[in-house]
Formats: sequence, structure tokens, C-alpha cells
Amino acid sequence: MRLPLILVTALCLCAASQLHAQRQADWSLELTGNAQGIIFQHLTGVPIVQTEKAYMGIDPAAKKIIWTADRSGDKAMSGIIETGTDFYNMAGTPYVLIRHNLMDSRTGQVLIDKEKEGYKRVEDYEIIPSLNSLLVRTKADGKLRLYLVAMTDNKVLWKTDVMKSGGITLKSESENEPVEESIEVPVNTTMLTPGKHLLYTHKKNVACIESGSGNLLWVQKAEPAEIQLSPDGKNVLVIEAESGGLMALALAGTGAKLRSKKLTAYDLLTGKEAWKDPIEAEEKIRWMDTHPDFLTVVHKKGCNLYNYATGEKLWKRDFEGRRITEILPNNEGYLITFNSGYKTMQLSKEGKELWKKAQVKESEDGEAEEMPEEGGVDRYSYAKGDVLVTTEGAFFTPAKGSGMKRWKMGLNAAARVAYDPNYKNLIILTGQRLVMINPDKNPKVALEVKVPFENAAEFHTLEIREKSYFLSSQQEFVVFDAENGTAKHKFYKKPFDSKAFLANAARFGMAVGSAVAVTSGVTNAGMGGTKAVGSTFGMMPPGSGDTEIRRANRQMNTAVVLNDASSMIPPVRFEAFRLTRDFAYYFTKEKSGDDAEKMLIEVNKDSGEETDKLIFDNARPLYQVDEIEKRVYYANKSTLKVFNM
Repeated sequence: MRLPLILVTALCLCAASQLHAQRQADWSLELTGNAQGIIFQHLTGVPIVQTEKAYMGIDPAAKKIIWTADRSGDKAMSGIIETGTDFYNMAGTPYVLIRHNLMDSRTGQVLIDKEKEGYKRVEDYEIIPSLNSLLVRTKADGKLRLYLVAMTDNKVLWKTDVMKSGGITLKSESENEPVEESIEVPVNTTMLTPGKHLLYTHKKNVACIESGSGNLLWVQKAEPAEIQLSPDGKNVLVIEAESGGLMALALAGTGAKLRSKKLTAYDLLTGKEAWKDPIEAEEKIRWMDTHPDFLTVVHKKGCNLYNYATGEKLWKRDFEGRRITEILPNNEGYLITFNSGYKTMQLSKEGKELWKKAQVKESEDGEAEEMPEEGGVDRYSYAKGDVLVTTEGAFFTPAKGSGMKRWKMGLNAAARVAYDPNYKNLIILTGQRLVMINPDKNPKVALEVKVPFENAAEFHTLEIREKSYFLSSQQEFVVFDAENGTAKHKFYKKPFDSKAFLANAARFGMAVGSAVAVTSGVTNAGMGGTKAVGSTFGMMPPGSGDTEIRRANRQMNTAVVLNDASSMIPPVRFEAFRLTRDFAYYFTKEKSGDDAEKMLIEVNKDSGEETDKLIFDNARPLYQVDEIEKRVYYANKSTLKVFNM
């Protein structure tokens, strides 16, 4: 399945074009109130029109309004709010939140009613991929209540209260320690065990819930930075988060937490601590791995192995080695790979070093690149060497016998990186350069093309075309021909102040689209050149700290979510997704001053040529482009006009 980049938001335009005559709308609707904005539901593509009085869902096939939801009378909510109390577009689901009511965007059906259920607000939500369900968290009078919604069946399966007001936990082993009432839940952290138990975390608590019934088994006092399950499924392994410090403060609200030195195990069914004492690593834990025969705990200066049943060390002393990337058992004991993959050491089964010194990975020039002490390294392996990317630069270390030379380049703060696994091309935008790295194909390691970017940091998507790459941001694009080493670039000026809502909404939509784009190409990876065409990948800041393999695993997991979600996309729209998408759309003005023509320009992704321009009759209209189903929605006062493209 190939899911394209989610829609593009449209705006403005003024006088008639000399090249393209104005078109009359194909059909129109009268709205309740004056239009303030047009929104596409992220998954279903249902157009939703906002007026000062209501939100209205549109069925373009039937050419009618299919549902209406009244808006709040609060004047503070008079503008469109993508992430607020009035309206929320729930990415990855077919739902929207309107005044904290969970609604199906396709029908207007209310699945969770705020007034009937008696909660104050919806705090957040999370998709549980294995259940194809949505976990919704609400809050009322200090009570944290969870709802599990089956997206396939479109119904609420259960609700359960995880905490009650007054700080009383339910079935907790920490009766004397009150649960905090104010809770911030990181997105995508709830784990579903093979036995169908949900391990749900919120701030300084971990809860275990039966996914079928919603029955709460236990709540434990623990602030997790990471949770895993032991291979036998009996114990919940929790690396506790480090509290305090500037880094912890900087990560607050992002969902990410720094790992501390402490690792605790809890019995899955009872919540009781499974070990006599928690594991206390010598330094802060970097990562853990649940091998079937042992638990691996890697910290900043070394590692050790532990017994699942007792939590006791298997080696008397830790192996000392920084930046450990892998520990594999073999006939002699264990092979440790460290120093970002450039050194190895063979240990005995007792953890003693069997070699006099570490073996260094052979390179063409006998040197190893020094990498940051902690994280921030992405590694890309090629037959002729390794490319490492950090926030500071990209580095190539040639493999022995490759005949290649060591290479490096610096990166600035605005740099963006995308990796195409189909052709193993690493694309980097930095400064005024587009750089393609593939040492197996390019004897100079990197191919560089000068491109006068206005803002490289705004680029969010790379798409594979038949003979090129199409890189795009909200106002800028590059068509890059990797074979010929040429690039066509254009930047479109914004038609007016970017602080206006529709520009912000467009950027928000692009951010969501990028997340989807990252995964859609992975679904096609390895299927050959023809299948790769149309694959899209997100462009991210360099050196996110994930290895290539870990990133691929995460993307594949997300792709599973998207495959499940496809069943909720309307059939007509799903078929449109399958068609080749050849065009991108940009909003701009061709002249300066009050008489500037504000227009929507259609650009061919293969050639970079402008193929169409749409001009409307007022300077700042509200309109959106659905490039999947080829329609333009234009709202003026209480009328919605629709143009087929």
C-alpha cells in the first residue's frame, strides 16, 4: 500500500490571469454562518467547514452537508483551532474532537459525549496498533479515565478509571504514596503484551489494564523512561527516568525522558516487585536489550548481563567500553561491538576479556572517526565504507580495500536529511548545497549541487520520481536528477503574512504529512525500482541518535498502523491514493503591492514546470486544495463553492 502526502492547504488570489481564464464553480452549498476556514480530516479527507456558529462535514460525492456540530459560544474560540478546546483534527484516526466530543468525521456520529460522560476535557489520545484501537484519556475532578475505541467497529469497547480524586490509587502496592492529579502522557508509549495487557504510563505511575475488559489490575509508583517485557512475558522491566537537570527540563513536554541508573522489574499480573533489589547501573543507562537468555544493560561507560528471575549480574564486573552498539553470544562467550561500531572485544562466558586489545574495524587509511560521546549519531553502511551523520557533520570512513578516501563535511543548524533505502542514497540539504552521498556509486563519496535555498529547514518531504527526486517545503521545491547531477529549484513568496491561520494550518498539515511520508516509502522498500516510484520519506534534522536499523524498525511499525488505518479511508479516496500523483501546489503572488495577483500554482513534480494557475475574485479568500480527489474548495461569506480540477 502506498499512502501519499496528506493534502495541501490553499489560500488567496485576486484578478484574472492573462494565461488562464477564471472558472465558475462546479457546485456550491449554503452554510450556517460565515465561513472562517476549511479543514480536511487527516485520514478520511472529509472536508470540514468552520463558521462562527458550527462545523459542517461535507460529502463531495453527494454535494451536500452530511453533519453539523455547534460551536462553543466562547469568544476566545472564534478562530480556527487545530490543537485546542474547540476543534482537534485527530491524525491517524477517522475522528475529530469538537468541544471535547469524539466524533466520526464520516458521519458526524458522537462516540464519546462530554456532557453524558461527565468529564471536563479530553487530555490526549494514542493509537494502539495491535488492537487497531484508540486509547482516549479524559480528566474530570482529578479523575483520569481511559476509553478504548475500536476504530474498525467504530464503537467504545470500555472505559476505566485509573485514578480517583484525593490521590487514591486503585489496587496499588504504594498505598502511602499519592498519585499526582496533573498528568502528562507521552504519545505512543502504551505497550500491549502478548497476553493482551495494556501497560499504560502517566508521569510517575505505571498501570496494567486488561485490554479486553478494561479491568485495572494494578498501579505502581514509577516514572518510566522506557518499558520492555521479559522474553517469558512474566516481568515488566522499567528503566526509571532521571528527574531534574537542564536536559530533563528541556525534554519536558516532548514525551522523551532521560534514563537514570535504575531498572526495576514488576510482576505482570500482580504489580509486585519481582527482584529483591532493583538494578543500579554504574552510570546512566543508554539502552537495554531483552535477549532470550539474558538481560543486557548498557550504560555510558560499559555494560553487564543480568538474570531475569533475580536481577543479579552474570559477570562479576562490568565490561568497560564506551558507545556500545551490540552484544552477541558466541561459542567463546560474547562479542562486544563498541566505539560506534568501530571496535570489538571477545569476552568469555564469565565476562573476562580474551583478547589483549580491542580489534579495530579495518579502514582504508587505518583510522577511526571520533564520534560524540553520547548519542546523536546516525550510521549508514555501504560496501565501500560507513557514513556517520551527527548534528555537526557527515563523515565517511572507507572500508579496507575500497580504494576510497576519507571524507567529511560540516552541517549547519538548518540542515535536513533523508535516506532512500531503495537506492541507498543519502540526501542532505545544508547551506546552499544539495548533497547526495552514496560511496558505492560515487567515487568521490558525495555529489554536490549548488541550490539557492531560501530555507532548507522548512523542507519536509522527499519523493522518488521515475528519473529524479522531488523535495518540497510549503513554499519551495527542488527537482533533483541524481544521474545527471542537476537540480531545478524555485521559491514562491507567501501571498501575505505567514502568521495568518491558514498558513499555520498548512504547516501543521505538512508536519503530519511528513510523519506519514516517512513510512509510506518503507512499505515499498526492496520491491524494485518500479515499485519505489512514488515512495515518500520525511526530511529530518541530522543526527537524531537512532541507528539506521532502529529507525527502519520504527518506520515499519508505523507502516503497520497505516495499513490498518487504510480500511477506514473512504473507497473512492483510497482508489485516488493509488493513482500516480504528479503535481504539487504552491500559494504565492506574482507582483508586489496591493494589485499583486495572488494565486495557487500547480507544478509538475517531474519537470518542475508550472502547469496551471487558479485566480479568485477576492484578495484573501478561504480555500483549500484536495489534490488527491482533485477539487478546490472556496468559501466566501456563507457560500462554499467547489471546483473540479
